[in-house]
Amino acid sequence: MAKRKGVKSLLYSQDHLMILFFSIMYLVGAAGHAWERTLPLMLQLTPWVLFLLGLLVMVPLLQERRGKVLVWALVVYLVTLSLEILGVHTGLVFGSYLYGETLGLALLGVPLVIGFNWVLVVLGAVLLANRCFANLYLASLAAGALCVFFDFILEPVAISPVFDYWQWAGGDIPLQNYAAWFVIAILAAAAFNYLRLRVQSPIPRAYFIIQLSFFLLLRVLLGIW
Repeated sequence: MAKRKGVKSLLYSQDHLMILFFSIMYLVGAAGHAWERTLPLMLQLTPWVLFLLGLLVMVPLLQERRGKVLVWALVVYLVTLSLEILGVHTGLVFGSYLYGETLGLALLGVPLVIGFNWVLVVLGAVLLANRCFANLYLASLAAGALCVFFDFILEPVAISPVFDYWQWAGGDIPLQNYAAWFVIAILAAAAFNYLRLRVQSPIPRAYFIIQLSFFLLLRVLLGIW
């Protein structure tokens, strides 16, 4: 029993050190994006930072032996990446848009890191929602709403010519985009809750909040509204 408590205490400390690390990384990133001299370097590092930090977010799932959660994450990655590819080439899912070069290596016009970030955003949102709602149907709806809010904060930064993550045809963000986010996130969250998946680590929840705060801070620092 004492050994088990010691392991839990160690993981608890590790989790909070990781959350502190993520917070510092994103604060440094926000400052680097806001300073003209370091902005080009920040943009070059963007896909690599998203990928590497995302992998660190997934480490607790390996430590907790959450094999089913990892399978869920893989399915969400493949589905969202496929929907993004369909969306880019047809405009049927999110609206008409194209990705820029900032997010790095792409498959059929869609950066590979996009599906991974979908996983991280939905995972963080569903874990946050599940802490607030015992009813799993309400929790799934709340997770969808959180994801839409995340995208609402992100979009003005993403489409800024300074960052060039992606661009919408005509320059306006369509309501179809937010509707698609809502539906996709609800379905992914509902699958998570239907399968009774669990994650004990606070890292995925914290990472959602840290990323959201990062984009909100960029909007304030750069006056993007």
